[in-house]
Amino acid sequence: MFDKMAKRRRIQIQPRSGVEKAFGQIVRTIREELNISQAELEKRTGLNRTFISDLERGIQGPGIRTIFRIAKGLETSPCSLLNRTAHSKYFEFPVGKESD
Repeated sequence: MFDKMAKRRRIQIQPRSGVEKAFGQIVRTIREELNISQAELEKRTGLNRTFISDLERGIQGPGIRTIFRIAKGLETSPCSLLNRTAHSKYFEFPVGKESD
């Protein structure tokens, strides 16, 4: 039973839009503007390269500490990183339940 589960591939759904997608695209854009690899960003931030890849694809959402670490690694401010995210073409404001 466990052998079958281990052989199954985990399917990751790539988001088309949203906060995570927008943040990831901005991280990738800035990283490429600086001409650094994900491995170099890993060295600069201490974050795992696979996690960085997941962030860039919008699969993972960053916590506040991660935002600060990424910003420092990309030689920008957290404010600039979030501002660029909010103005990304992929950004959609998260909508939750309306409270009465």
